[in-house]
Amino acid sequence: MVACGAFLLMAVKVYDVPLSDMGSNLLAMVLGLAVIIGAAALLGRLIATLRQRFK
Repeated sequence: MVACGAFLLMAVKVYDVPLSDMGSNLLAMVLGLAVIIGAAALLGRLIATLRQRFK
């Protein structure tokens, strides 16, 4: 965690990466991860429902 924070601080200071760009990229990754986890949860629920129905 400390190394990740140091890398992000270096990116902001040395490479002049705007903080808003980093924030928007982080938000896009979190939303993408939420979509993937949600799809996996729905698929798992569907499989569990189908298994119970055909027992």
